[in-house]
Amino acid sequence: MQRTVNADPAAALAAAAAAPDDVTAQSLAADVEIAQGLVDQAVARMVDTVRRTDGADRDAARTHLIGLFTLLGDDDPRVAKGRTALANALF
Repeated sequence: MQRTVNADPAAALAAAAAAPDDVTAQSLAADVEIAQGLVDQAVARMVDTVRRTDGADRDAARTHLIGLFTLLGDDDPRVAKGRTALANALF
């Protein structure tokens, strides 16, 4: 979660709200949400970003989400739910 050390949480969330298709903004907002314990929100944010984007942006969002899954660990039940949502978003 070093990515959030210098981030202003309110500013990150506001930037994400203002730019729903900006993968960088959405990724930082998801990191902030994870740091705040809002795991379901972070996963939903990134799944929605995967749905809304394509090409390299979609791949970046997917990769970031998989990184969040790794951080949470396979034993976390939210990961299984998130992986299902990601699969649905991709196909």
